[in-house]
Amino acid sequence: MSIINHKFDAETTPVYFSLALKRSYDVYIVYFLLFMVCIACFGYPLNALPVTVWLAVSLLARHFMNRIFIRWNFLFYVVISAGWISYFIYYYGWNCGGTNFILPLMLISMFSLYDTTFNKIAFAVFLFILRMALFFHCQSHPPVYILTKPHMLILQIVNTILSFVIMGMICMTFSANLQKTEKHLLLYNMELRQQAGTDPLTSLYNRRRMEEILENHIKANPNENFSIAIGDIDFFKKVNDTYGHNCGDQVLKSLSNLFKEKTLGMGHVCRWGGEEFLFFFPGINLDHASSIMSEINIAVSKSVITYKDLTLHVTMTFGVEENDFHSNISEMVKRADDKLYYGKTHGRDTVIS
Repeated sequence: MSIINHKFDAETTPVYFSLALKRSYDVYIVYFLLFMVCIACFGYPLNALPVTVWLAVSLLARHFMNRIFIRWNFLFYVVISAGWISYFIYYYGWNCGGTNFILPLMLISMFSLYDTTFNKIAFAVFLFILRMALFFHCQSHPPVYILTKPHMLILQIVNTILSFVIMGMICMTFSANLQKTEKHLLLYNMELRQQAGTDPLTSLYNRRRMEEILENHIKANPNENFSIAIGDIDFFKKVNDTYGHNCGDQVLKSLSNLFKEKTLGMGHVCRWGGEEFLFFFPGINLDHASSIMSEINIAVSKSVITYKDLTLHVTMTFGVEENDFHSNISEMVKRADDKLYYGKTHGRDTVIS
């Protein structure tokens, strides 16, 4: 059974963080181009020239992202964003929507893996102080460039739309990562649970898992009849001593495949321990279970097991027990085991019910 490669914590999340930064830069680049067009259309083409600096810096930061540490990438992103917010409000005033970009900046900082909770809170406080400082500045100082109300409305709409686009892309990027991580964890837990309940040699249920199945069945169906059977390979120690443990393992695997085939759709089988197997037949009485086990016993005796250049035949002895509605699982297994022991002492290769 293969193991899933579980490296999402160490690898995929930083990749998604970088992807969020790249997508944010892409939006910024489009935004700066659009802003320059708007300013030029407003009749202030010279005012678009300083924006080319922010555009160039964003392009450079985007281009060199894969060549520097991600912490530095995030720092550059913060400097570009906070710098643009301050520049925009200083030159165009409070009513044009420049503060909208504070929200995506705070949002992406919350997803940073490289800062402690204290640092994230401190950064949020910094953004709050920046916003309040810009607000009070605008209360006492008019903007450098005075725009008409229609122009301010257009910039407000552009800034609002683009800031929401950035926030949406950040959320979509990290939600995709969280969904992938959750799915990966779910598959990992399912695999661990399967391995915890499976015998590694035979791929059958192990004893622990079979006990869970029996307990859950009794709880869910307290009034339903069922039967169990326990089987043991006759003279299995002789097989190991004569041909080696690898040959013994082959015998166990071959019989396990036979058991799965014969019980398919009727019940469950597990490796109870060593060369012992436990069978569980829900909704089946003692007579029916004994008939099934007799067929399995005949199939075992007729089966041909090959190991290298050897051909082996083995037999088994089984004890079958029916639910009496007052005994617990251990007591039922003990009675089936007693029948098995009786069969062992009275000729083997038999089913005792």
